[in-house]
Amino acid sequence: MRMVFIGDGHLKGGDDPNQADLVRFLDSLKADTLAVMGDLFDFWTGSNGVAKVHYGPVLDALVRLKRRGTRIMYFEGNHDFSMGPFFTVELKAKVFDGNARMELGGKRFLLGHGDTVGMSAGYRLWRAYLRSPVFRFMSRIATPSGVWAIASRLSKKSRKRAYGSKENFVEKKLREFAVDEVGKGADFVVLGHSHEPGVSQLESGGRSGVYANPGSWARDRSYLVFDGKAFKVEKWSNPDGRAD
Repeated sequence: MRMVFIGDGHLKGGDDPNQADLVRFLDSLKADTLAVMGDLFDFWTGSNGVAKVHYGPVLDALVRLKRRGTRIMYFEGNHDFSMGPFFTVELKAKVFDGNARMELGGKRFLLGHGDTVGMSAGYRLWRAYLRSPVFRFMSRIATPSGVWAIASRLSKKSRKRAYGSKENFVEKKLREFAVDEVGKGADFVVLGHSHEPGVSQLESGGRSGVYANPGSWARDRSYLVFDGKAFKVEKWSNPDGRAD
């Protein structure tokens, strides 16, 4: 078993160098399963024709990956949600709109983007609105420039969180949540959202488990590899050998 976990690419469009690098990474990837841990795109909602144009290269790379036999799982984030038929029909990806518990290789996993951990009442309402029929209708009827204006506002709203700071409060919440889940029976807890890559051994309720986070493709070109027994963080390098 070889699973690769990647997330928080925050791709912004065709001229974003993150997208060109991600295409090269996906075209070189050899894995049984690719798990996208949310926010691969800086904005995606529903059957978004505008997004398909801006993200065309990476979407084509995902199609090629699927045709090579890699299974794709997508855990929606706070920037990409209501993923639509491209993912569920063309890619035949399993799409999850929140945290999911599953058994893989005889081990119990808790997987998700992480934005639902420790939600405030305000964020809970905001998240529900973004996934509501009203918002989906508005995004369908908006002009292309209107769609990307919405995307810009949503992105700026999200960036107010404390990512990558000296004390990453998002990461602190995720780690506390992972400790609790290990105590409830999870062997592995894998989340994104905090942009902090790492693999940690946890103890809770007399049990041992692991919390892993792929970090941010946009910031570090980092991702997780799981070989069926253990996780490790890796970083993608350019073909000329220079790490991003």
